[in-house]
Amino acid sequence: MVKKFEVYFCEIKGHEKPCVIISPDEMNSLLPYALVAPITKLQYNFPCRMGVKLKGEKAQIAFDLIRPISKEKFIRRAGTLPDTLKKEMQELLKEFLIQ
Repeated sequence: MVKKFEVYFCEIKGHEKPCVIISPDEMNSLLPYALVAPITKLQYNFPCRMGVKLKGEKAQIAFDLIRPISKEKFIRRAGTLPDTLKKEMQELLKEFLIQ
């Protein structure tokens, strides 16, 4: 089962893209898809983006591009966000989605 805060490489529009799972584990265990936010190297000063390092390079989690992805499109697990980024992600999502 995929879990919230895990990073996976997913097939999106024929390309392999890193994504972080943002859907709750209860949802992830029941549905054939998970909600993800792609991780991109494109840098924008948007309040709905969060800076991270990807393979030692600057990247951003793009919450403005949240989408459901079929679990069949998950290629391989790349890791899990560190605890400090988990809390930051939760706060950003709360502000972005609840305002």
